[in-house]
Amino acid sequence: MFKFIIALALITFFFWLGYRLTGALLSATIWLFIKLPAAIFLFCLGLAFCATILLIPLGIKCFQLSVRIVF
Repeated sequence: MFKFIIALALITFFFWLGYRLTGALLSATIWLFIKLPAAIFLFCLGLAFCATILLIPLGIKCFQLSVRIVF
């Protein structure tokens, strides 16, 4: 009976560990393939907007949004 309880504890631990690792990998994948390219695009767009005098406020907002996306 004691071996059965230890086996159940080990199975529970491995399921918990797999759940945590899968969540971490999914979070890293979303950040790497979705958030980072969007932030780079917005940063470049903000840089282009800041090159024109009339669109500087819009460029600053793009910079702020790109930083907010990454962090």
